[in-house]
Order: sequence, then C-alpha cells, then structure tokens
Amino acid sequence: MNLQDSVTQIIVASRLRPELLGELERFRRSVAVMFTDIKGSTSYFERHGDIAGLLMVSECNEKLRTAVERHGGRMIKTIGDAIMASFDDCPAAVQAAVEMQCELRDLNRDKPPDDRVAIRIGVNYGTGIVRTNDVFGDVVNVASRVESAAHPEQIVISGSVNQRINPTGLFQVRHLGKYALKGKEGEFDLFEVLWNQEQAEHAPAGHTMVAATGKSSPAAANFKLVHLRRGEAEGSEHALRNGALTVGSGEADLRLSGDPQLAPLHARFFVEQTRLYVEDLSGRGVFVRLAGTATLQPGDIVLMGRQLLEFNVRTEALAAAAATGTAVIDLNTLLEEPVAKFVSAPQGALPAGLFPLFTEEVTWGRTKGTYVFPEDGVMSSAHARVYQRGEDYYLEDLGSRNGTYLKARGKTLVPMGTTVQIGSQKFQVAQ
Repeated sequence: MNLQDSVTQIIVASRLRPELLGELERFRRSVAVMFTDIKGSTSYFERHGDIAGLLMVSECNEKLRTAVERHGGRMIKTIGDAIMASFDDCPAAVQAAVEMQCELRDLNRDKPPDDRVAIRIGVNYGTGIVRTNDVFGDVVNVASRVESAAHPEQIVISGSVNQRINPTGLFQVRHLGKYALKGKEGEFDLFEVLWNQEQAEHAPAGHTMVAATGKSSPAAANFKLVHLRRGEAEGSEHALRNGALTVGSGEADLRLSGDPQLAPLHARFFVEQTRLYVEDLSGRGVFVRLAGTATLQPGDIVLMGRQLLEFNVRTEALAAAAATGTAVIDLNTLLEEPVAKFVSAPQGALPAGLFPLFTEEVTWGRTKGTYVFPEDGVMSSAHARVYQRGEDYYLEDLGSRNGTYLKARGKTLVPMGTTVQIGSQKFQVAQ
C-alpha cells in the first residue's frame, strides 16, 4: 500500500472514530454561510492590466468585508475574487448582502459600462463545524451551490434562510423555483431577495433548475432549433413537432447526412412541463453550452476550444475532509497528489495530458491562465475557470467567444437561448 492510499484510508477511517467526532461536536452549531463572486473581473484584467485589476478586486472586496463586519458577520476567506463569510443569524446575513449590492451599484454609477463589475451572492443556513478561522460541513456545500445558481446583481437564498427572514418582514422575496442540488435527495426551493426596484427577471441557471415557479404559459413549450451555420447571418429554423425532434444523419426528423461525426439517430430534443431537454441517443456525445455555473460531477466531459477534458475527483476524500474539518489544500498536501484533476479525453486535441487542480481556482485559456493552449485557435485568451468550494468543484465560462460546453448526461435541461453542439453542428434554442 503506498503512502497516498494509507493517508486516504486514515482520513476516511477518522470519520468513524467516536473520540474525533465527539471532539468535533464542540465546534458544531448553526450558522449562516455566504458566498459572493465577482462577475466581469476577467475582462477588466484584460482591458486594464494586472495591477489595475488587482486594485479593482481589492476595492470591491474591501467594501464587501466592511458590509459583513457592519452586520456582525465574519470574513472567513477570499478565494480569488470571491469571499466566504459567516453570520450568527439570517436577517443580518441578508442585510449585509443587500448592502453589498447597493454599495457596488453606487461604485459603478460613474464608471463606463465596460468597467462595471457585479457580484452574485448566495446564502444558506444550517449546522456546520465552526472553528476560529473556517467553517466546514454541509452548510458550506449548500451555500456554494446556492450561489452558483445566482446571476450577477442577484441575491439567492435557500429555503432555510427564507424561513428565518420571513417573520421579520424586512425583505421582499420571490420564489425562483425548484433546484436539484448535488448530493441532496429531492428538490430544493430557492428564493431571490429583491434589493433593487428595477431588478429584472433572470433566466434560471440551466444546470440546476428542475421546475420554475409556475408562471410559464403554454407558449413556453413552442420551442424551435435554429441551425447555426458559418457564413450565415441566420440559420434555418426547425420546430419541435408534438413536443419532440430527433437529429442525426439517417433516420431522424432532422437529417444532416453531410456530417461524418453524426450518428444516424444522434440526439432527441423533447419538452416536459414547458421546459426543453436533450438526450444523447448515440453515445457519441451531445454538448450543451454553459448558461451559468455548473457543478462538476465525476466523469463529466468538458469541451473548451478544441480541448476535450474529463473531470476526475476523489469524492470520498473530499467528504472525509469536510467531516473532519480539513481544508482541501491541506488534503492535497497530505496525499501528495491532487484530490481532483482533468485528463484529456480520448477524442481531445493535442496536447494530451494531465491537469491537476492543486489550488482553489484554476483557469484555462489560449494565452492567459494556469493552463494555456497557444495553438488552439478556438479557445479565447482567457476562456474558463474551475474553482473549489466545500466538497464541490465548479465550472464557469469567462465570456469566451466560442463558449464552454458540458457533455449531456441523461436527460439534460436546455435553457432558452442556449447553444447545443451535436457532431459538428450547432443549434440555438429559440421560440
């Protein structure tokens, strides 16, 4: 047995040691956990350079830290351009979140549109292991998943937070819908705190939405696929007949015989409860462009530029680290190897290889990033990032020209306006 396996077994076994768990009980209590993330910082760095970008992030995070402390919270840490904070009660956490959004709105007021930055905020309440300088446990995992469902300038809260702020009457809240949260049974209600009278309706993040609030009309089921072709301003349109449409090179509703990458019956689009889904019928792959932040699952295949990468993670080691209050960076050191990594998928373009995730944030691009691919003309200069919070790793596109795609697994939701790649063909969902 090698050292890495021994350490992993020790960490996993420690979850079953009564004396350790008893010791941890001294630190277990209810807490509200907040995550924030700056949207737009990557393009700001590209336009103004690293020094100006770092100053912008520092100024932004200082305002967020002040809001946290003003409402009795505690800054746990910064993760790149994100922060993690904790509060003893939910109203204080939500008041701090509203103040953060208002502060940034005022900060942006006199800036050119391209220089404005926005944050998304997620808050969850539950039981965690609360130590002097960190919080561990499921309350952190759910908080990060809630934040990943938010859009810029949005405050999203879990049902447990909503229950505790409702009696105060201090906040206007609307139900966003039901979401699937990784590792959780059933569906979870998420809510948005309305802090701005001009706040617009946001399309839900496609990778986690299960059901909307019930506001959809029958017209929402009238989807069509716009076939995107190079050199054409507008592609051909294909309506779903009786709520379904198959695509392939042979016996499909939409036949595209000139694409050797297409199977005879490659993919099926279908409508359920006014929402559009896609599934792969061929085993060759259907890729959905990210509409928001995706929570990565073991074995996920990601397409960025010409790079086809498979995500691998040691989930048991991550779960053990959370249960014992061990930071993932420390776990990487103990194991002397990364808990998570990407490997080139068999069909991926060169260079092939291994891409370990040793730090809390890893970026990808043609010329800028932790991993760069200067020969990949499809990849943007700064293309995508992968970051870790709690037991999860998240994938986010950085505003790349050609997008970042996730391979569909089973029935996959396709939000309005999203692009789907089937073989070498691309389709955009429209009404």
